[in-house]
Amino acid sequence: MTFIADFLRQIKREENRGRCLHFDSGGQCNEIIDAHSIQRSGQLAEIEEDGHVYQFSSNLSVLKKSGGKPAPRKIGWNGATTFAGFCKRHDNEVFKSIDGGPISPNSEQVSLYAYRCLCREYFVKENAVKVFWTVKDHRGVDANTREMLQLVQQGNEFGFAQLRLHKEQYDEAMRSRAFGDFDYLTFTSSSPWSLQLSGVLYPDYDFLGQRIQYLGDDSVSLSLVTFFTAPHSSGWTFTLCWHVSSRIPCENFARSLASLAHSGGSLEDALLRFSISCCENHAFRISWWDALAPESKRALVERVALMARPHLPVPPWYLAKGLDGVANWKFKYVYTSIPAST
Repeated sequence: MTFIADFLRQIKREENRGRCLHFDSGGQCNEIIDAHSIQRSGQLAEIEEDGHVYQFSSNLSVLKKSGGKPAPRKIGWNGATTFAGFCKRHDNEVFKSIDGGPISPNSEQVSLYAYRCLCREYFVKENAVKVFWTVKDHRGVDANTREMLQLVQQGNEFGFAQLRLHKEQYDEAMRSRAFGDFDYLTFTSSSPWSLQLSGVLYPDYDFLGQRIQYLGDDSVSLSLVTFFTAPHSSGWTFTLCWHVSSRIPCENFARSLASLAHSGGSLEDALLRFSISCCENHAFRISWWDALAPESKRALVERVALMARPHLPVPPWYLAKGLDGVANWKFKYVYTSIPAST
């Protein structure tokens, strides 16, 4: 087989290799399910149209049709954002309190959303490490491609090693129900939903373009922030959440968003930049995309392409500017556990 065929086959094999990532998983986890990292009934149902949503995709078939750039791809909403990362029992037990109704928000709720974000990323990153380890020495690639694959593998292994440390901390917090070990910043909106997402980020630059942490230092533990949308009694929410082990960098990251707003910047523009630049686990309303002006579509595609370049540094301003006026929602209230600045 060709390298591409073997690569794609290996990706599919790992995606289908279900395992339970619950903090107390074991022999009792005998029914692995396709867990929704974004709620099906409470969230995806709010944006699906004729049973479908859009996701930005960079798979080979999409790139061939779009001239090498990512593009929206229509997918069925039932299968969107799923991962085989929990058994049925643990998925039902752990997330019952957030899957059964809107977020308040409070520390327990945001912690559970954050835990699911982290477990999904752990599943994806562990798969990537195994895939690239399998194909890095494929006989069907030339020397330059092999070198690139080895660099990608090194990056994946570094990222997964960091993620294992965070999962240990999240696991312990969930096991001991130490929900107070998480801080959050939540924005609420009563506007129509257009976008749903969940993910994690090692923040490198903040919303003002200032460096938060250097991601190339493998001698330190990188700080990590989770983020997600969720239903609310008056509409929906967008939340940033982090464990106390990442408190100072993530607080600074969140405070930069407040500083941007206080100086006249748009929260809606900033969080759309964040969503498009930092998250591949997303779904958005088809009619929202179709109604955008051509220049707005081009700007969104260019931003996705900018952040998808392998082994090239991201520009410091990627969260600070761009995509102005594209978001069609407004935030109304903010909830936070961050103490006021002294």
